Amino acid sequence: MSSEYKILNCRNRTIKFGTMPLLMGVVNVTPDSFSDGGKFLVSHDAVARALTLLEDGATIIDVGGESTRPGAIPVSIDEEIARTKPVIEKLKKAAPDCLISIDTRNAGTAEEAMKAGADIINDISGLGYDGEIASVAAAWNAGLILMHMRGVPSNMQSPENLRYQDVIAEVKDFLVNAVEKALAKGVKRDNIVIDPGIGFSKDINSNHRLLFEIEKLKELGLPMLVGPCRKKFIGEVLNIDAPEERLFGTIGVAVHLAEAEVEILRLHEIKPFREALTMFLWCKHYSGENK
Repeated sequence: MSSEYKILNCRNRTIKFGTMPLLMGVVNVTPDSFSDGGKFLVSHDAVARALTLLEDGATIIDVGGESTRPGAIPVSIDEEIARTKPVIEKLKKAAPDCLISIDTRNAGTAEEAMKAGADIINDISGLGYDGEIASVAAAWNAGLILMHMRGVPSNMQSPENLRYQDVIAEVKDFLVNAVEKALAKGVKRDNIVIDPGIGFSKDINSNHRLLFEIEKLKELGLPMLVGPCRKKFIGEVLNIDAPEERLFGTIGVAVHLAEAEVEILRLHEIKPFREALTMFLWCKHYSGENK
């Protein structure tokens, strides 16, 4: 199904997907995220970063208060709320039309984020950690992103969590089950986005197969989000250890995902991706207007 026929409802808004993927800008209010940990711990700095991402072309800002990098130690719900709620409140005042996503696997954090003005819940556990996140999404008519992951961040890259018989089939089954759980809690289908969880409980081969056969997950008929930004597999392919040096590799993956009509890309930078994707789509969809 082409992207132009899909929508996403979140609270009182409807997002229509088109040819260009929507860009989700990441703002991590954490000391230990693998890519930008410690940069935006102060809410003023986090809001300023979010406003820059919006100016660069982001449609959604994803605010996270708990690192989900491999091996990350969980934080308390109170700490997660204390980190994220002020950022959401201030960002909503500064940019009322901005779509805000709360990156959390805790229903308590999701509830407080909704009260602060968030529109979308981004659950990396696909309801596997706290199923009541679906109840919060239903109560607020929020968007709900369901990601595939095995285990928790502290053990997701353990040998047992990296072992698949058929990664495509297993990820697909997980997502179907997560969607069914959400629907059973009252979440509307038009409020759901799926995410294959690139880099989460996946090794380089599993990541490659998911990207190569992404259309098999598109068969589920739901909008899809993918977050490839600076992931380890890009460093493995390009022999680049430092995450901050994986920008160009990530752009290459983003172009592939745009070709596959993935609806949302989750990214730490926005401007280079907006420009690269604009030119890719300009070349791909010649209309004769510039003859």
